[in-house]
Amino acid sequence: MKIALYSKLPSTDGKAFIAEVVHFLKDKGVTTHELSESTTNPQELSAFQPDFLFSIGGDGTFIDAANLVGDSGIPILGINTGRIGFLTNVNRNNFKEAFDFLQKSEYQIEKRSLLQIKSDSGEPLPATFALNDISIHPHGESINAVKVLANGEQLNTYWGDGLIVATPTGSTAYSLSCGGPILVPSANVMVLTPIASHSLTVRPIVLPTDNELKIKVESRSHRFILSVDSHRLAINDNVTLTVSRAPYTIQTIRLPNAGFYSVIREKLLWGLDKRNFSNNE
Repeated sequence: MKIALYSKLPSTDGKAFIAEVVHFLKDKGVTTHELSESTTNPQELSAFQPDFLFSIGGDGTFIDAANLVGDSGIPILGINTGRIGFLTNVNRNNFKEAFDFLQKSEYQIEKRSLLQIKSDSGEPLPATFALNDISIHPHGESINAVKVLANGEQLNTYWGDGLIVATPTGSTAYSLSCGGPILVPSANVMVLTPIASHSLTVRPIVLPTDNELKIKVESRSHRFILSVDSHRLAINDNVTLTVSRAPYTIQTIRLPNAGFYSVIREKLLWGLDKRNFSNNE
């Protein structure tokens, strides 16, 4: 078995944990290769040809790992050393148990959809694929009007601080904090969530992923900030953006007893109500 390990620049404690993981895997006869954000490119990963990639960090590290994996189909397992970690449901205490499940093939592959974004004018974009979300923000203090067409039909003009287009994976991130719904990862949908809308009647809307969105921004500064996952760039508002489902998916590893519903109960503290527990607990 060959496993690549990806991390961002870790703390001293993080480096010690990565060393512990490497030592454990080598004792199990696994060939490992360590990757980092400062030294890694897709060609290096492709040359190693791992069976799995371990993303060690938080959800941001996992998203960067997904960008690195791209359309190669390498399954990703997230080991959480960050905070909440919706995508990284293995932790420091149970990573050895998680590896045992991998060895015994007791896991499922969960395919996560991505968004693809293109520009009609050749304007440079911060990135072209998003596992979590694509969002539009004001440049400076000017207010944006964001016009959206869905499959050629006018959907809405959003007045406010911007707009988020999120995948089911990204529905528990920025979109959720702006009032968007939680989407099951396997759902073939995306959600459009306004940011600080100036109209109380404008609410998030869920669309099928076969919808192609055309997005045009109007701003008094003639520029706006485009975010594609963690990548941000100021671009001119004379561009029309096209957002659609990406032609590939990211394969994530789901271990036994780590389904999506149990993850949101744990991470969002659902069920912390004394009525859900007996008097003996």
